[in-house]
Amino acid sequence: MVPSTSGPILREAAPAKLNLHLHVLGRRDDGYHELDTSFALINWYDEVELGLRDDGQIHRLEDQVGIEASKDLAVRAAFCMKLACEAQGKPCPGVNIRVLKRIPQGAGLGGGSSNAASVLRLLNQLWGLHLNAMQLSGMAVSLGADVPVFIRRQNALGGGVGESLRTLELPIAHFVVIMPPIAVSTASVFADPKLTRASKALKISDCPDWSDFMQGQNDLQAVVVAQNRPVELALNCLQEQALKFGIPSGWPRMSGSGAAVFCMVRDALEGSQLEAAVKSSLADESWLVKLVSTDLGSEQQG
Repeated sequence: MVPSTSGPILREAAPAKLNLHLHVLGRRDDGYHELDTSFALINWYDEVELGLRDDGQIHRLEDQVGIEASKDLAVRAAFCMKLACEAQGKPCPGVNIRVLKRIPQGAGLGGGSSNAASVLRLLNQLWGLHLNAMQLSGMAVSLGADVPVFIRRQNALGGGVGESLRTLELPIAHFVVIMPPIAVSTASVFADPKLTRASKALKISDCPDWSDFMQGQNDLQAVVVAQNRPVELALNCLQEQALKFGIPSGWPRMSGSGAAVFCMVRDALEGSQLEAAVKSSLADESWLVKLVSTDLGSEQQG
């Protein structure tokens, strides 16, 4: 039996992200890694829906990605908010959680982190907790390094384990993304002894342009490519097609811990042309190719 709601239902489009660069500066004593990265939020969305309950229970209504509820970041985010409720001396009303997944799992696009951030943001409204962005971000970092940037929903430079954010006010940028039909485990990538852990932070001016971030690299890419042949093939395809458009050779790269790879383009028209060229060069229709942008205003679905 599907648990029923007793009150309002709130929904939010949860965007994906690209890491334009990702430098691993070192490993801390607690096992976490110090990072220097740039986040571009893109118009590729999951949809998070929360329904108010009146029995104090937290329920996930369905599982679309094969993750146990106890390990689902969206569910864990709700339990974090339950603790915040109790800290304020309020009874937890309970919630039904439904996530409509469109962002691929294990892609390095931050779908799970974005879902968790949306649960924090929506429960703050649904349960009337009135927590500010700083308080929500503090809870977010306990769930994962990528979660805080989705609380703010702004492009940003990230430091620390990803929680130290500097907002980037930049014009709309466009990217072509290829997602091969595999999922990559972030934990296995960071555990690999071959991972570079001594990079320097990328030097960025006070008034940066998107292309400035493409001067860096993704330190996780070499490890993922060595472990996953499809990621290497996706990168090779993107590099080959981008070269035909005169796009700088260093722009095709992997996002986060993969498996998605992407290439920044100079405008939407070039993006459409590159998207078409990549699709025509791929024989396997299970490989997803998508033109995206940092324009979140329209909240397009799909």
